[in-house]
Amino acid sequence: MMKAFESTNLPFLREDCKQEFADPMGTRIYGRAEELYHELVARADDKGNPAIAEHLRGKLFPAMAYYKALLAEGIPQSDALAAVRRETQKAALIKKESSAQMARIPFAFLLYRMGVKSHMSKNFPAEGWETEWVSNSGKEIHFNLHRCLYWDSCRQHGCPELCTVYCENDTTAFSGLLPKIRFERSGTLGEGAACCDFHFLNGKYAARD
Repeated sequence: MMKAFESTNLPFLREDCKQEFADPMGTRIYGRAEELYHELVARADDKGNPAIAEHLRGKLFPAMAYYKALLAEGIPQSDALAAVRRETQKAALIKKESSAQMARIPFAFLLYRMGVKSHMSKNFPAEGWETEWVSNSGKEIHFNLHRCLYWDSCRQHGCPELCTVYCENDTTAFSGLLPKIRFERSGTLGEGAACCDFHFLNGKYAARD
């Protein structure tokens, strides 16, 4: 069986499990996470969409499998969520560096604005997300997500509390766009809000902290 996490956003999970939990516990947790990951992938419905498949296999199921493995080991929910958050935030920091590279490009906001709709259509398709476009101006890009693959999947698999861990990754990853582009959001579906409101503000106009 191929190693579950090596081609996902958590390729470091095996070593981190060994460091966080003394053996044989760490090895046992990782092994169970691998089993759960393969089970999730085998039952997954990617709706025939490669972007959905990539989200499920590469980003959503790795953290979910790890979380369920921790719970199966008897680790309290709050501690399990904290452990998963440590892993996903490592992945988000890698994404932050990618965002920072983009922000160093001249006219970063203009380029972001020009490409955001096609990016969303390709990478966050209607099969998994319901996107309402509110504004795409020189000052702000604003869209609301009324349905989200991550929120739907967490509920479907009996762990709605896990969704906020994925939500937090956005804040970390998009912070790399500063100061040219400021990301703001007042709430998410996973936090109980009516929608996930994404705001990308042109740093030329956004108020500075």
